[in-house]
Amino acid sequence: MGAPPGGAIQAMAAATQTGGNGAVLFVTDPQGGLWYASQQSPAGAWTPWVGPKFASQPAPGVAISVAGQNNGLLMLAMLDDQGMVWTLAQQSPSGGWGNWQGPGIAGQKFSYAVIAAGQQSGQGGLQLFAADDDGQIWACGQIGPGAGWTGWTGPGFQKQQFAAGELALGGQNNGCLMLIGEMVGELGALPQTQPGGLWGSWSAFNLAGQEVQLRGICACQQGGSRGIQIWGLDDNGAVWTLFQDKPGGNWDPWQGPGFVSQPEPFVTIAAADQANGCTILIGVGEEGVPWMIAQTAPGGGWGAWSQPL
Repeated sequence: MGAPPGGAIQAMAAATQTGGNGAVLFVTDPQGGLWYASQQSPAGAWTPWVGPKFASQPAPGVAISVAGQNNGLLMLAMLDDQGMVWTLAQQSPSGGWGNWQGPGIAGQKFSYAVIAAGQQSGQGGLQLFAADDDGQIWACGQIGPGAGWTGWTGPGFQKQQFAAGELALGGQNNGCLMLIGEMVGELGALPQTQPGGLWGSWSAFNLAGQEVQLRGICACQQGGSRGIQIWGLDDNGAVWTLFQDKPGGNWDPWQGPGFVSQPEPFVTIAAADQANGCTILIGVGEEGVPWMIAQTAPGGGWGAWSQPL
């Protein structure tokens, strides 16, 4: 057990668990050390931080993402300081974690700068997307839930015509994922067209009439009647967001600057479901203590900000 990372949080990733627990949260400190905390029940209290170097972390972490494998077990994907991918899988629902795999899973040949993970439905398992130093996107997925890897395909994904600086991945509440790409502050979207299957075409950038340049993007599938929701930060650390008004549907207008009386400017954000259909958004300000706000009903309104960790 370690002291909380405090003002040292550099990167952050969140996901939902099965097995009666709620969301999990991973963060990294300035040395690349990995820290972990989880909700003890859906929408419940959080465990103390465990870290640094969670699960005998083998290398410093620069970027992280976490998602389910479509078998009830999560997997963390981490980029080390050489741009190589490591993975760490849960051993049981809401239980312990196994051994690290890496560096360079699935025959990785090139270094990556960003990574995003998402859980597929249908016959698929975990889906990974990464972008190299030129902003070219590479894709890799599990052959089936909790199974081996297909290998990386790239450079470029689905006729990519832009250099990706950031990536985010989330479900649309219809069994299909959506990949969000950022290019110089503007966002574009690429939807999956069938659960665990094929992908469509990239939307035009300046997604849904985006008003300001955004960074630090994250995305999460909502419960209830809505689809995916996307968040990003402007240059002042204020949150902007938009969501699909129904699964796989059209976008509601952008909301911002600031999100539900945002308590301070944020430097990084993450979002996850809590295993109860209600999304939780996590933001970290310059002081480094995570703020959290959760929906009060699946796909519905939001409560108040708090600092439970």
